[in-house]
Amino acid sequence: MAGLRENIDIGARALTSLVAGRGRYLRALSTLARVLAIYGRQRTGGRRSLEAAHAQAAAHITKLCRRNGATWVKAAQFFSCRPDILPAPYITALQTLQTEAEPVSFDALKPVLGAALGEDWPARFSEFDLVPVATASIAQVHRARLVNGEEVAVKIRLPDVARLFDQDAGIFRLLSRLLSSIVHEVDVVQVTEQLLAMTAAELDLRNEAENLRRFARLPHPPEIATPVLHDALSSEAVLVTSWVSGQPLRTYLDAHPEQAERLLGTLFASYLQQVTRFGLYQADPHPGNFIVDEAGRITIVDFGAMGRLGPNEVRHYSRLLYGLMGVAGEVDVAQLFADAGFVGGRPETLRELALYVLTDRLSGRHPLEAMQELMEKFREERVQIPDSYIGISRVLITIGGFLMAYQVPFDWTPPELRAPR
Repeated sequence: MAGLRENIDIGARALTSLVAGRGRYLRALSTLARVLAIYGRQRTGGRRSLEAAHAQAAAHITKLCRRNGATWVKAAQFFSCRPDILPAPYITALQTLQTEAEPVSFDALKPVLGAALGEDWPARFSEFDLVPVATASIAQVHRARLVNGEEVAVKIRLPDVARLFDQDAGIFRLLSRLLSSIVHEVDVVQVTEQLLAMTAAELDLRNEAENLRRFARLPHPPEIATPVLHDALSSEAVLVTSWVSGQPLRTYLDAHPEQAERLLGTLFASYLQQVTRFGLYQADPHPGNFIVDEAGRITIVDFGAMGRLGPNEVRHYSRLLYGLMGVAGEVDVAQLFADAGFVGGRPETLRELALYVLTDRLSGRHPLEAMQELMEKFREERVQIPDSYIGISRVLITIGGFLMAYQVPFDWTPPELRAPR
């Protein structure tokens, strides 16, 4: 009975959402019909035809998410990091939505600032740049100066984004239950709830403020810094931090390629430390979230998405990562995976991952390509991958991509054993 009542409640909320956001949902239904038609035509075409169908369907879904905005873009970004769920053509298409969104008019943001800081909010600043420095699916960042002369970054939640999320959440839950009867390889309901919980947390900027506080208290190496939080000016819809002077990592490295090995080695070591020692890591390693100052120090910004690991997860993932990299000597790979929470599949599949990493097969290709290939094997073998491992692999693959782009060798030496740079 409880399950029936839950489904009735979800259906009622979905119906309310449909009425409120019917334009977005009519577009979704139209896209779904196109996607089903694509796969209907493909049924007997073989693997090459299936890849083409994936690419065509992914293009339609990416267009839908871009047009619907807000939660749909967050969903696209979320699933673009899940090669264990989606085939490679979807990952490639959805990754295009990782870039910044179209700026929102500052006039639309004034009511948000007024509600958060009071109608006299302009009096708190001596300068306020109306042109944003960054825009994403949930918030927009502006540069400003406090009356005491300090430069700050003001992150403002976009208007109506919370209301749109409430509408979309009802539809996403309904769709996940409908798809769960068709898709059996993945727990669609669980994955959808994970997406919604993550998005709900990011919508409340007080969570990001707490993430920054916790992350800043950790014993990072001196080459890694964080912004200073202005608690008194921060709230659910506004986050104010110190302004970080410098250049985005990629811009800096393009101008100073001789610094690539030092900077990227430092960044990679920092993420290893975050994962294998702290159990708290910044989970959005976009190159724009790393600012390099004149002294060559890296400041990490944007703490809306964080990965958290319990003590047992830290221990098991540390053993798994260092075991795969050959740092821990001879190990039983299958047992390491089992200890880390991987369930199902054949031992040969798990050992194949070790071969990709322990041999030189990664040296000539992008690590994301290899990992996507392996995740597809996991999906085919119905290996259950812990959600926390997906987050870890995503950040390490992204940082690894930076190293490969600038031809910096991977150094898997544990941070505490490294010599000072």
